[in-house]
Amino acid sequence: MGNQSSNEVLFKLIANGNEDEALQLLQNGCSVNSINKSGVSIMRVALENGMASLFKHCYIRQGIMLPCLELDQTALHRAVQLGYYKLTWKLVRDSKLFKSKIDVQDELGRTALHIAVEIGSSDLVALLLKYNANRHIRTNSLKTPYDIAIDSHTEMADEIIEQLTIEDYLAKSSVEDISPLREQGSTQETKSNKISEDEKEAKSNLERTLEEYKIPVIKSSELKLMEMINRGSSCLVFRGKWRGSEVAIKQFTSEYSTSDKEMGKFIKELKVLSQVRHPNLLLLMGICIDQPNLCIITELMPNFTLFYAIHKNKQKKLNLADRFSIAIQISRGLSYLHANEPAIIHRDLKPENCLLDHNLNVKIADFGLARPSSTFLEEATTICIGTTRFMAPELFDKDRNEAIGVEIDIWAFGCMIIEIFSGKRPWHYISSNKANTIFYELYHKKPVPIPDNIPPEVAEIIRECCRYNPKRRPSIVQVLERLEMAKSIYIVS
Repeated sequence: MGNQSSNEVLFKLIANGNEDEALQLLQNGCSVNSINKSGVSIMRVALENGMASLFKHCYIRQGIMLPCLELDQTALHRAVQLGYYKLTWKLVRDSKLFKSKIDVQDELGRTALHIAVEIGSSDLVALLLKYNANRHIRTNSLKTPYDIAIDSHTEMADEIIEQLTIEDYLAKSSVEDISPLREQGSTQETKSNKISEDEKEAKSNLERTLEEYKIPVIKSSELKLMEMINRGSSCLVFRGKWRGSEVAIKQFTSEYSTSDKEMGKFIKELKVLSQVRHPNLLLLMGICIDQPNLCIITELMPNFTLFYAIHKNKQKKLNLADRFSIAIQISRGLSYLHANEPAIIHRDLKPENCLLDHNLNVKIADFGLARPSSTFLEEATTICIGTTRFMAPELFDKDRNEAIGVEIDIWAFGCMIIEIFSGKRPWHYISSNKANTIFYELYHKKPVPIPDNIPPEVAEIIRECCRYNPKRRPSIVQVLERLEMAKSIYIVS
């Protein structure tokens, strides 16, 4: 096979996501300076496709970068810009090898952290902060990452603002204690052959999960992606079609295919979704695994999030009957989760994670943090995650002696009731750019503020849900009963 045909095979393998085979071809003599018909070098193609191992192979062998990166960008800037977690992790972790200083600024004065905030990736923000990215560097327009987050209108803005600021209040804790992405005790160097074994183990774990939980596998050829309808920190959500029906396709970043850690997160969400069947919980249709980007396919909710319905829908304002109906539906879905053996704890209840159809039927979604209560004994060091406005005080307690239970969902639901009935965020007098102040309020056990426009019977439910002693909070079944009684007082059937 001549050089030209070898090059063609090489770039075709990359285009099809076959990184291991492309690496093998390079190891068998194909040049790291190969260039495709468009004039793009193999190292640049590896970077653009987030292929960390392939990029490293070319970099070590001094492969050329064609076309050159723009705006004085480094490979780290570009990896973050494209949202590649695994490649970003490799670049900052092996900074001596890649000579990629984390705080290098591009022509616009942006560091990798600025760019992570710009694209709304809380996962990448957390990763860069873990490796001590400087939060105070200013761009040419004098903006810090924090300033960019404040100006942002992405759905992840609040979470990113909290990541950039809450560490000031948790300075006595190690950085690893407050992020879902930060691995405890993972600072030791990992050998490259161990990474390869991890990748094999990740795929093996997925195969076992699919078989054990009997999860339907959907071929990518049966899926049609349409417009993007949402964006998370590590995924894109598309409206799509499958066998004639409209569905939602949650497409994860490509590193989920090869990272043992990220695959673990994917599998945990998959396990929860595969076990739940309830009218008020998002229905799993299946998953797609024959592409580099793993996908979860669920039913499509044709309206918006509860957050949108409360705060942004000017065409249809929620009346009191709507608000009771929504709160009751959420409590029913939560009741189903908590009734499982072991109970399933959602851990990230908030209006942004509840979806509505045009008739205001509710589906609780986003089970990325949900876990059976039995797993908290294993995850005791990584529980302090979620959205600060909805987090129970025990989640901030490093010295807690008891396991975290369903009571954290009860606290979060109490905070949700505030927002549903008042139209105000919990701790509404604290702006997003001061969200770390909530930690201060919780530390001093200040009662969650309840706006005056909430009916007294509902206000009492909130007070009970948001008790500082978890054991004194009501069960979700009791909350549901109280909501239905309150509804009967205000709403005539």
